[in-house]
Amino acid sequence: MKEVFVNSSINYLKKNNVCDSKQEKIFKYTLESLYSFFTKSFVILFLSIFLHTFQITFFTLLFYSVLRGFTFGIHATKNIYCWIISLTTYIIFPFLISHYELSNVIIYSIYVIGILAILLWAPSDTKARPLLNKNKRIVNKFIALTYILILIMLSCIFNINNFKEIICVILTLNFICTCPITYFIFKQPYKNYRFYKKSVV
Repeated sequence: MKEVFVNSSINYLKKNNVCDSKQEKIFKYTLESLYSFFTKSFVILFLSIFLHTFQITFFTLLFYSVLRGFTFGIHATKNIYCWIISLTTYIIFPFLISHYELSNVIIYSIYVIGILAILLWAPSDTKARPLLNKNKRIVNKFIALTYILILIMLSCIFNINNFKEIICVILTLNFICTCPITYFIFKQPYKNYRFYKKSVV
């Protein structure tokens, strides 16, 4: 189904002169990502209704998707792995949030560690999508930091139920997905733009 959607979309874009052969790889990657995101989101949110965690799951997905749009991070090597990880993450974490409350010490510790992770490692690219533009990497880091600091500030000002815990979850996910150790464990190359430069030279 995904292949049908991506190929038909690429053919349509080519036919209307929106993309050429040089841009095809970029458009294909983007379309595959969009397809995976929306299909997984639909399934996850549908399941969350039965677990009575729809609101928490929705905002966790929303906030983390925005953050990941600037910090990037490791991707599963196979679609089935991605499904397993996504379902496990977005079902278990919201369920735990709805049943357990974190202490302020744990919350603020995760805040600090999460901010440091963005400073040190974001954005983290992949072999399929190396971040070659240095200025873009700096801008992405700045936007990610600004975004998460705004969320943290709002969580401290407004006492919204489960808001702090949701931010802790997205910071934890970002920490895992951008950490060099995660790349090492799953045998994925880290800071791929360096290898690109070496290969060009």
